[in-house]
Amino acid sequence: MQQSNDFARSYMVKAYFVFGIAMYIFFYRMISNSMLSQMNHPIFLFGDKEWFYQIFISSGIAQFLTGNTLYAAVFDVSLLVFTVGFLLSGYRIYAMLFSLQVLIYFLTYNVVTGHHYHGLIGLLVITIPFWFKNEKKFAVMWEAARYYFLYLFASAALWKILRGSAFYQEQLSDILKSQQINLLLQNPQNYRAHIIQYMISHTAVSHVVLLIDVVLQLAFVIGFFTKKFDTILFVLAIVFCIGNYFVMSILSAELLILNLTLLDWQKVETYLLKKEIITAQ
Repeated sequence: MQQSNDFARSYMVKAYFVFGIAMYIFFYRMISNSMLSQMNHPIFLFGDKEWFYQIFISSGIAQFLTGNTLYAAVFDVSLLVFTVGFLLSGYRIYAMLFSLQVLIYFLTYNVVTGHHYHGLIGLLVITIPFWFKNEKKFAVMWEAARYYFLYLFASAALWKILRGSAFYQEQLSDILKSQQINLLLQNPQNYRAHIIQYMISHTAVSHVVLLIDVVLQLAFVIGFFTKKFDTILFVLAIVFCIGNYFVMSILSAELLILNLTLLDWQKVETYLLKKEIITAQ
């Protein structure tokens, strides 16, 4: 019985962190005018031939939601409703519905903007464990989310190494020339533009940055064998996202919600109990 109480407390502590951050993500997207109700009859320019996206577009779901402001608004508001409903009641159905809506929003956002944006996949993955109230099933799915997060970093490093791009000195310099063209042309006096200009001109420096990036990502392989260094990996993930923004202008902060799987939750709960933010019962 005590074990059950401990699991129930741990389950809800994680839930408040995960769904609290989820609401922050969607609040940020709202003030960035990126919610479905703010898309206002968009033109679908997604040209990718990937079968999953083609099926989604053919289903008409994205067109239906973005073609009617009222339906889109109900969809957006229900994200909050399902979150609050889950946190107050603990009913798994709300977590399931929330995950389904995240998937629909994720796909719709990508087909509207016309490119693959991967940040929201972290939010989708980390909410799936809350579909289960069984302690063992939840633990397995939480671990699966952790391993997925490790895989994202490790596979990115291995991809660069196996393709040989990690050993090509002008690789990052060439990427910056095409990727940062708008920044360099429209705002050349910006401090970030100066950094990019320097890295493009000094390929040896940009190559060192690329190698640091590869080593940092490759470090996540350690997590497959031990959890001793999870705290270090937690910090490295944040460092990577900050560096990725300043160098590549890629904002992957939303993906950091998976960083929660690297936390020592026993220590988190001990701290919350000590501060009487949660109770032992």
